[in-house]
Amino acid sequence: MARFLDRDWWKTRDGTLVAQERLFDALSGRLTVRTTWSGRSGRGERDHHIRLYTPTRLAELCAEAGLIVEAAFNGFTPRPLTRRSSEMLVVARKG
Repeated sequence: MARFLDRDWWKTRDGTLVAQERLFDALSGRLTVRTTWSGRSGRGERDHHIRLYTPTRLAELCAEAGLIVEAAFNGFTPRPLTRRSSEMLVVARKG
């Protein structure tokens, strides 16, 4: 969330214009992304939804499943997870 973008747009190699709008519901942790495109091959619109978890909530879910979180990293790197991380990798073991 530290680098959350409400909206952005870009052109693909074939000249199609793609735009995305994002809405985040902090209570449910649900991110809705509306993608709209227009180009030579047509136009359209699609929504998709992603559930975002905080490290704390993910650790709680692991504990409920009988796992103990041992470490959390900034994606697939050796760097520790921070508030500014855009990806999260959690290492857990069976308790």
